[in-house]
Amino acid sequence: MTADVDWRTAFLATSVLAGESLESALEALGDASAIGASQLVGELRSSSREARARAIARVMTVVASEVDAARLA
Repeated sequence: MTADVDWRTAFLATSVLAGESLESALEALGDASAIGASQLVGELRSSSREARARAIARVMTVVASEVDAARLA
């Protein structure tokens, strides 16, 4: 993953996209304060559906690009 999107951030976005609750995904990672994805966590806790969707899309765009690049390499 890039410096902007580490594996923990990708895990959270993917988990929420797949229908897991944010709290369940955070629990799976262990110590929530040490995960390094605090910006994403804040956005996913937003009451705005649009803000949550944009946060997931921003991360998943990077994940998809990296998967595609690895596939082509």
